[in-house]
Amino acid sequence: MPTEIMLDRKTMPQLAIESKIDFIHAQKYSLPNGIPVYYVNAGTQDVIKIEVIFRAGTREQDVPMVAGSTNSMLEEGTKKHNAEEIASLLDYYGSFLETSAQQDYASVTIHTLGKHLDKALPILEELIKEPSFPQNELEIYLHNNKQRFLVSEQKVRSVAAKIFPALLFGDLHPYGHITRLEEFDGVKKEHLEAFHKKYYAPGNSAIIVSGRVNDTLLNKIGDYFGKGETIQHPTSNIQHYDIHSAAENINFIPKKDAVQSAIKMGKVLFLKNHPDAIPFQILNTVLGGYFGSRLMSNIREDKGYTYGISSSVVFLQHAGYFTIGSEVGSNVCDAALVEIYKELTRLCDEPVPADELQLVKNYLKGNFMRSMDGPFALADRFKHIWLHNMDYSYYENYVTALSTITSLQLMEIANKYLSDGIYELVVGEKGKK
Repeated sequence: MPTEIMLDRKTMPQLAIESKIDFIHAQKYSLPNGIPVYYVNAGTQDVIKIEVIFRAGTREQDVPMVAGSTNSMLEEGTKKHNAEEIASLLDYYGSFLETSAQQDYASVTIHTLGKHLDKALPILEELIKEPSFPQNELEIYLHNNKQRFLVSEQKVRSVAAKIFPALLFGDLHPYGHITRLEEFDGVKKEHLEAFHKKYYAPGNSAIIVSGRVNDTLLNKIGDYFGKGETIQHPTSNIQHYDIHSAAENINFIPKKDAVQSAIKMGKVLFLKNHPDAIPFQILNTVLGGYFGSRLMSNIREDKGYTYGISSSVVFLQHAGYFTIGSEVGSNVCDAALVEIYKELTRLCDEPVPADELQLVKNYLKGNFMRSMDGPFALADRFKHIWLHNMDYSYYENYVTALSTITSLQLMEIANKYLSDGIYELVVGEKGKK
């Protein structure tokens, strides 16, 4: 008779996570004209991801909305193909295109099979170098986004997300600018053309490649993006913007008859390379960085004030900030705010219990290991440090901190950053019965 094996389903198995995790690092290769190419050679499938990155985010624009409009319009037509033809070509070769414009940078990314690289690269080159910004497509793009903006203005969550960065950074700061309805009518084709010419240039770009990368692939990228004169990467023309946070920490925007109220709280912090950046991220996870966090346990599970509440840390290239966000019933908004402040105070006054801290550490270790799974994920991990002028020692320090940080250290971090200076914004109704 075979021996029956009894499983103990009440005891969590021991986690086998090394204090030092080895993973594939990105390598650097320079095209003949000097454009840096960072590549991660990994994976077993014949799939390639090529991301071309430009310092062309909203921070660089002189006219509101031009950075995002320029980036989005790249795939709406070139000097050789219209939008429908571009979409058909990409679909025929099983390729997928993504465009993205954020505060500090913009990117154009293509996913394709290695066997179709010879067909996909000319399309990518054409989109980046020869966009036509057709007037009719631009008008449609602006009209659609204007309609979405008008709809979002009726939602408390959207209004809070738009206004809160301005409280932290000031409306004149590119990280805090408030989009206004009239700005949609101020975007012209000539603005996009000028922005593209200035910022979508070789000297303002870098390329990140992941998948099954070899010398042949790198040479092919050079055939399309490495020609021309040797470039000079600009380093000294980055404009500095002063941060002007709001004079009042408590802010309220009424929305009559709102069933729910949106809550945003937080403050300006430091850069990703700050010594306290990693400890604060761990502290943030305890507070509201995962489903079992204190904010979720209190505000959702215990009080039932909301379906979801979270906190996060955002690191941009020239600033960082901490934020808490939720939507709660208008009749319990005041009570929810009281509980949020209680949780902030508790982090400052009481050490995190050992079992809770270990749970958070295990969660973050597992999350980190999962974030390194596959060539595309490894490339993203590299991009996150490269954009902040950091190296892989950041991840070594992160893993070390997950093993060594103590409750007392977290309490010190909480007192340093969460005991005062918190900005609060409510959009909706407060004190409604």
